[in-house]
Amino acid sequence: MTTDSHPSSTTSRPTRTPWAAVVTLALGIFTIVTLEQLPIGVLTLISTGLATSDATIGLGVTIPGILAGLCAAFVPRLSGQLDRRIVMASAMFAAAISATASAFAPSPALFLGSRIIVGFAIGVFWALLGSTASAIAAPGELSKALTLAFSGAAGAVVLGVPLSTWVGALLGWQGAFLSGAVIAALVGFTLLFVLPPVPATGEASLHDLRRALSIPGVRYGVIFTLVLVTSHFLAYTYASPILQDLAGISAAAVGTMLLIYGLAGLIGNFLAAPLLNRSIRFAVILLPIGLLTGMLTLATTHGALPAALAMALWGTFGGGMSVISLGWVMSSAGRLTEPASGLNSAAFNIGIACGAFAGGMIETRGSASVLMTAAVGMVCAALLGWFGASKKI
Repeated sequence: MTTDSHPSSTTSRPTRTPWAAVVTLALGIFTIVTLEQLPIGVLTLISTGLATSDATIGLGVTIPGILAGLCAAFVPRLSGQLDRRIVMASAMFAAAISATASAFAPSPALFLGSRIIVGFAIGVFWALLGSTASAIAAPGELSKALTLAFSGAAGAVVLGVPLSTWVGALLGWQGAFLSGAVIAALVGFTLLFVLPPVPATGEASLHDLRRALSIPGVRYGVIFTLVLVTSHFLAYTYASPILQDLAGISAAAVGTMLLIYGLAGLIGNFLAAPLLNRSIRFAVILLPIGLLTGMLTLATTHGALPAALAMALWGTFGGGMSVISLGWVMSSAGRLTEPASGLNSAAFNIGIACGAFAGGMIETRGSASVLMTAAVGMVCAALLGWFGASKKI
């Protein structure tokens, strides 16, 4: 899920890695991705508070996801020669402003308008995270620095929504957004102090993006990411009404269920790497099948314990999405890892947006329809994995 992951060969390497800066970058991507997905965790609270439908509030995930996806592949070029420290901190401040505006939005229209800002902020921060972490890492610690920096993104995908649901239950949905705004601003200020100046490392060209897409393995992998993530977030965006309508879970207990999902997702995140090392093709086929099984189990259960087990199964495989999808694309990209990872990042964010939008359209027909449609998408993703993972060149 990186975009600009290799520094220029002309850039001098530091002798020591500023680990405080790397940790702050990880906190930054965790915070900003959590803000992207925050409406999922407090969906029904916002729709009730603003007297509108769940589908309308679901657009609050669609809008920033589309903008982030469109930005991700082009930010390194558009940001020119600006110091990446300033750009990254500014993205965090923009996210804080967006979250504050969301918290005080008096109407659905203004709420959705406030989400535009965070979309651009996500696109900027995510696109430059890899090159920034690479630029400050000592030569022998490059992979370790990148792994740590991007652990924040993986953590946000699996823990961001449960955390926002928990905060929303304690402080209300406005309190959840304001808490996110405060954290984003603190991370922005911390970056200004702990991150050394990071000059631009060059511009990615449109020609490189086309070359990356010409590689069958990259092309299939990017489409796989788009289909997989769209199908997942089609259902996950509406996990709260699904749990209440199908599993008979109370609104107060939804946060606990999503926390179970998140904790299982962390386990799945760590299991994804050894699974990839065993066989990429096996991993990309097993992943959608596992997600499908979790969704179908949830659709056919009723009661707290069966629902918790279904959420744990769903979360275990959900936690591996970012690692496995990126691993497939990177294994096929050869020397074009930078543009290929940008395309994968764009597909992931657009998938979040498309899933939220499609789920909102289908949710009006009932929660069972949402899960069944997501299940069809997972079957398509499994077929893509079956036919596409063997195409490396």
